[in-house]
Amino acid sequence: MRHVATTLAALAAAISPVSAAEPVVLAPGGKWVADFAKDKCRLVRFFGPESARNVMILEQYEPGERFALLFGGPAFGSISARRESTVRFLADGAPTKAEPLVGPMDGYGRSLLYLSVALAESGAKPDPKAPAKAPALLDTALAAQVQFVEVSDGPGTVRLITGPLEGAAKVMNQCTLDLLGTWGLDPEQHRTATRRPQLANQQSVTEKLGQTIPWQKLDNGNGTDALRIRLITSADGKVESCTLVESPDPRITERMCKSLAKAQVEPGLDSAGQPMRSHITINIFVGAPITVTKVIGT
Repeated sequence: MRHVATTLAALAAAISPVSAAEPVVLAPGGKWVADFAKDKCRLVRFFGPESARNVMILEQYEPGERFALLFGGPAFGSISARRESTVRFLADGAPTKAEPLVGPMDGYGRSLLYLSVALAESGAKPDPKAPAKAPALLDTALAAQVQFVEVSDGPGTVRLITGPLEGAAKVMNQCTLDLLGTWGLDPEQHRTATRRPQLANQQSVTEKLGQTIPWQKLDNGNGTDALRIRLITSADGKVESCTLVESPDPRITERMCKSLAKAQVEPGLDSAGQPMRSHITINIFVGAPITVTKVIGT
């Protein structure tokens, strides 16, 4: 596995005094480090003094406006998963409501994992019957306006002084587009696509997957298990290949992919509205806490 290290500019700042009514404000303890793997893109940055180090990880498995956020360290001990928490990137922007998965992270104690957040939320509820829009990349202009990443559950608030995230967004966009190329897809065609593919028989596929997954074995109360499935779809609406990107048990791969092999697909459309080869990602999470064994390197 190849890991690529790159750095982005850091904003120097001191740790602000904290009172019971104020947020915990942490300055960066280092520069951004990119940790790219075969199937995902990650940016890692540390915050706070070495004696009480905290970490934030941005992660994507495909191009898009949404990403996962993982926080770890002593500053996040006050944030509870039992109450509705929020993530905020812009001083005048509405916070994203999200319930994190909580668990231990080696070397950092408590961790919070937000599975899907965006720099700005539209607030509109998606129409399940509407065609699947082609995912945009991370908005670099919007990312340039960011000065901090703030996590709060009301009683507790942690603010990480990141400075503008424009550079980080550009790195993540390029990395996720490069991922498409490694899957045999055309990154430029996807950049200008007008519709992403979607399962036409999603309900029946979901039911079959539900019967295939050994829920009792996965939901053992000792951690959250992630099942990430990638389907390469053809222009004529067929599943060309199935890859289990992440799984707690590799033996699950054959059974799950067999269930998906005959799935009917509404193909993605290119800039001219013509069917194109593309991909569908299916994410399934089981369990409550999450255990993270490494920060850099998987």
